[in-house]
Amino acid sequence: MSKIKFFSGWYRIPHLARLSLAVLLVQLVFWILVKPAVIGTPNPEFETIDGYSYEETGLEAPTYASVEQAKFESIEEMPAWHCCERGYRAFRYQFDLDTVPESGLGIDGHVRADNLQIYVNGTFVAGSGRMESPDHTYDSLFRKTYHIPSDVVSRGRNQVTFIMVRDGIPYFDYFKPILGEYFHIKSNMERTEFLSNGYSYLLIAAIAMVALFSLIFFLISGREGGALWLFVLATSFVATSHYYIWSDPPFDGQARIAYFFSISLFSQFAWFGWADSWSRDYYRWSLPAAAIAGTIALAGTLYCLYFLPYGAGYDQAGEIVFYCGIAFAIATAIRLVWSFRDLKEDRYWEAAIALLLVSLLALQAITEMTQALNMGYTNRTTPFLIIGIAIAFFARRVTLFRSSSQINSLLQSQLDERTGELAVAHGREKRLVRQQALDEERQRIMRDMHDGLGSHLMSMMMMAKRGNGKHSDYADGLQSVIDEMRLMIDSMDSVGESLRSALAIYKKRIVPRAQEAGFSVSWTKEPTVHLPDYSPREVLQVFRILQEALTNALKHSGGDAISVTIESEPSDPASTRIVVADNGKGIEMDSGEAQSAGRGLKNMRVRAAAIGAEIDIEPARPGIAVVLTLVEQ
Repeated sequence: MSKIKFFSGWYRIPHLARLSLAVLLVQLVFWILVKPAVIGTPNPEFETIDGYSYEETGLEAPTYASVEQAKFESIEEMPAWHCCERGYRAFRYQFDLDTVPESGLGIDGHVRADNLQIYVNGTFVAGSGRMESPDHTYDSLFRKTYHIPSDVVSRGRNQVTFIMVRDGIPYFDYFKPILGEYFHIKSNMERTEFLSNGYSYLLIAAIAMVALFSLIFFLISGREGGALWLFVLATSFVATSHYYIWSDPPFDGQARIAYFFSISLFSQFAWFGWADSWSRDYYRWSLPAAAIAGTIALAGTLYCLYFLPYGAGYDQAGEIVFYCGIAFAIATAIRLVWSFRDLKEDRYWEAAIALLLVSLLALQAITEMTQALNMGYTNRTTPFLIIGIAIAFFARRVTLFRSSSQINSLLQSQLDERTGELAVAHGREKRLVRQQALDEERQRIMRDMHDGLGSHLMSMMMMAKRGNGKHSDYADGLQSVIDEMRLMIDSMDSVGESLRSALAIYKKRIVPRAQEAGFSVSWTKEPTVHLPDYSPREVLQVFRILQEALTNALKHSGGDAISVTIESEPSDPASTRIVVADNGKGIEMDSGEAQSAGRGLKNMRVRAAAIGAEIDIEPARPGIAVVLTLVEQ
């Protein structure tokens, strides 16, 4: 109940106040919880052994023998650096011991180079990987506490020597010693070592999962732009983080630095791309303009690295990347702030995280410009920003999906309701069609009774009144009446759902009827003939036409044989011909038979036209043939 009251109260807070509260909460969580955990001070605040007499020199080879032959130069102030030569250098200093700890000493690799080896009093104590340039490894990327055995040092003066190699970056950096009793140094450096080593692996795994989920969501959501840019953002961070743990890349130091600057520019562009996709104000030119700017910056960076002198080229390339990052940060901030004009409550948390990013980028730029110091405000906190954005993004989509599910349920219920209404309407329509068919059939029967039975009965009645009729005339008249009644009765029966079943019924009926009238019947049907797929009403029309043709042949032909042929139309195999022929005398057009046949032929033509068929009367020599041509619509 309290939770419901909280959310209802939250939505009653004015728009800007809710945004301000979200921003304040995100900032407090970051500065109170996240920042102390992942961003440390530049120098460890614990007791160490001081060094003195700092010296450095260039070397011909990464060996201690080369150190013994080299001439060292004094370093007046620490920290210090040397620029701008590729190759090998040595850095050494002195330190004093009053007593030698039983556990020995611990020393941090407090120099910055591609790889290093540590010697104490001329004895090798630490170092891994390859040192021979340009095929050296980058093992010094990993911060660790190296152990100096107690038998290597002695009371009084001792000397530490670092042998280093650089290829891509032109600076050798020297810092004051982090040296002391082994367990003391080890315990105090654990956090720093974790942030430099294990933390990177955790980040890569976590952000890689974000990238994977974002890509899957992008593919299944109809190409959601926000998911795509979240994938790009996470992928660029994974690539950047991987750079810091990639100790043995398959290319030289110069290409390694070019790779690093490229992915740095891409990461900056990815943040702007995400901001552009996050904004609901679409500007067609914004993203292409950012892509062009990033491409120009990348081209300038590569030019400086490969065509300017070694040290100056690195510095110029770094400045391009740095100031391009500032420009992208400003553009990203403007793009986000401009979107706050129509910001909805479903995106407050993403907006608060985006503003935190802007503040961190600004802080990072200030420390680098004023103190030449990278505090890790962005590279160490970016994963938290990406994860926060991903959580807010997917949470918002889950809410939308929940709303979509509710909408789908509503639509489904409405669809079911409309389906029921359509089913009722369809049933009503079927009843109306059936009633219409019955009315048409009733009218047909009435016409047949009037034109057939009525005509024959009227003729017989006139003969009876006049008294000029013969018994044979009455017998013929009554036979005609019986034939008409049979035809009407047959027309009321069902003839099946298909033309094939209707023809079978027709064959079954005409044989005994023709035999009663003294006719023989022959039935011929091609095995491969194609019968149209007619509806039951169309099948009934075909059946009636064939009945009419049979009746005319029995009543008016004067013959003694009827043939029914079912075959394909020679000019069109897809059409079907049904021919009902007799061997009678044919039709004389001025006779009564001609008038009766003409009335029957008219009925057949009306029925044929109703189903898109054609009917013709052809001479059969002797007799006539009624030809019904069926065409499937």
